[in-house]
Amino acid sequence: MNKKSIWTKDFILVCLAALATNICMRMLDSNLASYANIAWNSKSLGGQLTSFFNFGSILMAFFGGRIADIKGRRISIIYGCLLFAVPTIAMALIPLPGVALGVRVLQGVAKGIVTVAMASVVSDIVARDQMNEGMGMFNLGNTISFAFGPMLGLALVDMGGYSTMFLVCSITYALGVVFAWFMNYEKKQKSPVIEADKVNTMADKTPAEYKGIWKLIEKKAIIASLINTIFFGGYACILVFLTVYAQEVLLLNSTQISFFYTVAAVAMLAVRLLTSKVADRYGALIMIIPGHLAMIAALLLLAFTAKTSYIAFLAAGACYGIGMAIVSPTLNAIAIVDSPAERGATANATFYFMMDFGILFASAGFGALMDIAPSIESGYNQTFLISVGIIIFSAVFSLISLNKKAREKRSAV
Repeated sequence: MNKKSIWTKDFILVCLAALATNICMRMLDSNLASYANIAWNSKSLGGQLTSFFNFGSILMAFFGGRIADIKGRRISIIYGCLLFAVPTIAMALIPLPGVALGVRVLQGVAKGIVTVAMASVVSDIVARDQMNEGMGMFNLGNTISFAFGPMLGLALVDMGGYSTMFLVCSITYALGVVFAWFMNYEKKQKSPVIEADKVNTMADKTPAEYKGIWKLIEKKAIIASLINTIFFGGYACILVFLTVYAQEVLLLNSTQISFFYTVAAVAMLAVRLLTSKVADRYGALIMIIPGHLAMIAALLLLAFTAKTSYIAFLAAGACYGIGMAIVSPTLNAIAIVDSPAERGATANATFYFMMDFGILFASAGFGALMDIAPSIESGYNQTFLISVGIIIFSAVFSLISLNKKAREKRSAV
């Protein structure tokens, strides 16, 4: 029996919206540390700009599932995109640290709304036995953004400075409004997670399970979300400091740095296209463990070999791309599949706000470590090696918690 294609109109629109918003976020993520270093001579502020963003994202992602259930996915995406795009203009017009930090909180709040709502669209319209494929294809927008976001950001900074980058970023994020405007699956079908009265009815029927804090957190998504949190805590050093590391230690120019992201994106794209159905057929661990190993290889290459070899720097990009393409989308699919169907938005909210916790604490910690390190090079080395330890812990936790027996035991509870 042939399965229904996941490529419906609404799926394509949400993927395009994800592409636009992710390009904008990657544009900022890869350039804000160097912006803080150049504008205010502070590496810790670069980490704080990421931490404030993730604080806002955590704050709203915690409630994002509830908002998406009550207000609807489409409306949540539209208002979230506007909330991100408009304040970003202030970063271009008022280049002050306090303004930048305040805007980053608002951007994080917007991202928390938008990300959960978009992922909830996918979990609503994709069949559960195709969820790994659906989440993998949905994350292609994220994949492509890893190349075009940093490259576009670096090119815009070279052409017109950081203010130009911020203005283009605002316009790019606003494109999400256009794509969301034409989504109409919520009008055609009544999903058990769309209407507030459905949520309230469910809570009344299962008071012990869905009252209090458990209205906002899905218990059965916690394990996969926690592993992803740890994994992202290890990957945060690349997210925040790769560009400035390449400039200060490797002495690379913008074009050379941009190829890291290009190679990463090509690796991500190839892996997603070749393995999109593997986890659905053979289980999650066959994907997750190689993804962890690839990320460890990327960190070790950056710490040791990339200093003397540009090829090693690009190889680190490929390994980084493989790790990112595999681990997080697979864990996201597990969080959804292991949760009740009517709790898809809450499962996504649990997944994303816990992920942001990992990035928040890691970026703040790594930023502080960089400022107190005896030298710039030793600071980066310590950061990469600590990250390797975090990724190893995440891999071990995955082996223990995501094997077939452990998942069956949790589903029976």
